[in-house]
Amino acid sequence: MRKSHPVVGTQATILIADLRGFSTLMDSVAPTLMVELLDRFFGLMAGIVDRHGGLVDKLMGDSIMAVFGVPTRRADDLIRALNCAVEMQLGMIDLNRRSETLGEPRLYAGIALSTGDVMAGCFGSDVYNEYTVIGTPVNLASRIEGYALRGQILLSEATFRAAGHAIQVGNVNEVQVKGRSTPVMLYELKAVKEPRMLRVPTIEIRKTPRILVDFPVVFQRVDDKRILPERFVGQVNDMGYFGLCVDLPMALPPYSEVLMSLAPEFGLDGPLEVYARVLRSLPNRDRFRTNLQFTTIDTPGHRRIKQYVDHILWGS
Repeated sequence: MRKSHPVVGTQATILIADLRGFSTLMDSVAPTLMVELLDRFFGLMAGIVDRHGGLVDKLMGDSIMAVFGVPTRRADDLIRALNCAVEMQLGMIDLNRRSETLGEPRLYAGIALSTGDVMAGCFGSDVYNEYTVIGTPVNLASRIEGYALRGQILLSEATFRAAGHAIQVGNVNEVQVKGRSTPVMLYELKAVKEPRMLRVPTIEIRKTPRILVDFPVVFQRVDDKRILPERFVGQVNDMGYFGLCVDLPMALPPYSEVLMSLAPEFGLDGPLEVYARVLRSLPNRDRFRTNLQFTTIDTPGHRRIKQYVDHILWGS
């Protein structure tokens, strides 16, 4: 098989959309349903990419990577990529409405965009090759995606600078990503103003019942999907369906991921493990008051937490 598309340098915007907590969800659904959920997600995402003139580069497990600016570069590549990302999150709302009517788990995506110079073309051998892009913006998009919360769109600094007044952003966070010697600034996209105002839908986790509690939880940090062996104990002071507030012995960076073991309070013989991401961590006396958002939704662990909250509130 001969290679077409010679390798060329160009500027492009990389978009990666990844399902939050899907690996854990797979353990609680039948394989046939897992495949159907993935097909539904990929079909929706690929259709939106195509409508905005992007190129689906590859599917990777439970994520999709798209490129804007190859094989043909256009003046509005970045604007189209930003609108694509917002419409992806809007599409997830409709996807979940359908899932709820079918009694199936909800899915949530985190999205990252990174802009810069890449090499585009056919890479591989005469036996097998594929058209793709490589370069720092691709690697950075992959790293940034790991920090995105449910329903969130994060931009690299280059994407934020290039978009200028065409966007509205919310929180800005400085994080240390693997493979970079200096911190990286992450910008949360709130709206795209061109060619029309398009707002990122908000997933509000605080508008759910909250209960006051007081019990310890064992934590482990998660780095690049690897659970670190060190364990530390935090004291939970309130929790709801989608998150909790806990006092920890150290500050954790925003968007970092942890694994929690909640077994004792839930009357289980084994640990109840739930993954979560840090929203914020602030000094509080000699501890750090930390707000966490669950990344695994509609799993047995998450359902058990909801049952616990309901039991405390209403005795159900």
